[in-house]
Amino acid sequence: MQMKNLLIILLAIISLVSCKKVVLTPGLIGKWELRSKLGSIIGFDSVFTAGNGRVLEFRGDSTYLQYNKGRLLQQGKYHIINTNYPSANSLSITFDNGDYQQYLNLTGTNLQIGMDANDGVESHYQKIAN
Repeated sequence: MQMKNLLIILLAIISLVSCKKVVLTPGLIGKWELRSKLGSIIGFDSVFTAGNGRVLEFRGDSTYLQYNKGRLLQQGKYHIINTNYPSANSLSITFDNGDYQQYLNLTGTNLQIGMDANDGVESHYQKIAN
């Protein structure tokens, strides 16, 4: 019986140590409108004017909604994770419990979400509502 308890405690400790820490990010909650997309393998860059309706909404319960001109395109869960790439104490975001991480940079009312691959796309958002 003691061996079983020891094994359970050991497994719990390993689980806690191996998990990535989920981070609360002040200022992320709210609605963000897409302003530009940069990159891709063909170098296609797009700039969007204010009021374009391409909105990404983050909620405090770790859910997101993505709209295009008022029409819901996608919804699900997001997670913010501390990483050390591209620099120490960087943040990454995953959507819908996926393993694919994108870097996240939040500065005031500007939000960048992107890939670190050569052919990746980086999206720039402007906050439009809390």
